[in-house]
Amino acid sequence: MILRALIRPKSIRVIAKYLAFAAAALALSGCKQGVDAWNEAPVDHNKAKYEKLPLPAFPDYPAPQMQLSAGDSGVIYFSTKSPYDFSRVLHGYDTAPDTTGKGTLVLPDGASPDSPVPAMVILHGSGGIADGREFTYAELFADNGIASFVVDYYAPRGVTEETPYVMKTMATTEVDIIADAYSALKIIGTHPAIDASRIGVTGYSYGGMATRYALDIRIKEIMAPDIPPFALHMDLYGPCHQDTGSWRTTGAPYLAIYGDADNSVDPETCSDVQDFLGVGGSEVESHIIAGAGHAWENSAPKGKFGQAYIRGCEFSWHPETGIFMVNGKSGEFQPEPDMTREERAFVRSKLGSLAGGCIGMGYTAGNDPAADAESKAWQLDFMKRHFNLSITDKQ
Repeated sequence: MILRALIRPKSIRVIAKYLAFAAAALALSGCKQGVDAWNEAPVDHNKAKYEKLPLPAFPDYPAPQMQLSAGDSGVIYFSTKSPYDFSRVLHGYDTAPDTTGKGTLVLPDGASPDSPVPAMVILHGSGGIADGREFTYAELFADNGIASFVVDYYAPRGVTEETPYVMKTMATTEVDIIADAYSALKIIGTHPAIDASRIGVTGYSYGGMATRYALDIRIKEIMAPDIPPFALHMDLYGPCHQDTGSWRTTGAPYLAIYGDADNSVDPETCSDVQDFLGVGGSEVESHIIAGAGHAWENSAPKGKFGQAYIRGCEFSWHPETGIFMVNGKSGEFQPEPDMTREERAFVRSKLGSLAGGCIGMGYTAGNDPAADAESKAWQLDFMKRHFNLSITDKQ
């Protein structure tokens, strides 16, 4: 086991990347290709260029709850948005489709308006809610006096167990997950038995990436401007190849845990990302588990899985326009202001061409009790310190 903990120094590499972002923004502004020009550009919906990728239909859910009462637990429907891509977050989030989210609230014994408890918003991985993971964490947290809200970000966007894996991540983007996370923060903060100033967020793999992106202060100010930010962020084996184009954080502490046998998580890239987050305002704590792969909590046996992963490329969103870039370059297909979700999905389907040789196949994943125990101990300790709790360390 290797431990890299707390705030990292302002390395030359970190400062150089800050300067590169600033230079890019200045160049775009000077060439009239910045935000105003992007917003004013004519929209060319040439059907030969911009097609529509069919997405699952949203289900007909009950009306979302806007305020929770002391007796509320179990399945909660809440108001959220489905912006799809980052350009719409930066430019037009308020006009993004209003949709209904779904989550399951688990309260610990003793939670009441007279004794409000901290809570964690839980974001599942790209495969969906997994046996042995999200709800097992909810039980663990409840045993230690912490409520949980397990967000299902797939079902509200029409994804089912029969939906092919690639379509799952086309139907629900990391940007949609962030919107659900902040919408969940809003709704569970209204629960009388939850302390709204002590709500954290955690996620696994795809959900872990969204957990890290949610540190971006710009996103918080757009999605949840009038409430306290997440009190802490816990990212479990979230790949680090992508960033939001800005490193200024909400100031909340961030914990990252991953294994050195997981091809989908590059330790060197993660180290750089953590340096940037430290400079951006967050206390950063990181643990690397020797020999551990991906998704060690899952009940599926540990083995080699044939899913794709990214290494050797830097994915980002432009800090002003929000357009997608790989190694600082954008592709032929980019989102335009008035696109539908289906048109934005077509654009997303074309982004793989930018990655070139950065896509690998196959990484170690599955049940690893030793890694699971180490990880849970670090998580409980992190929450104990930042929620100011006396945790019993029940595992």
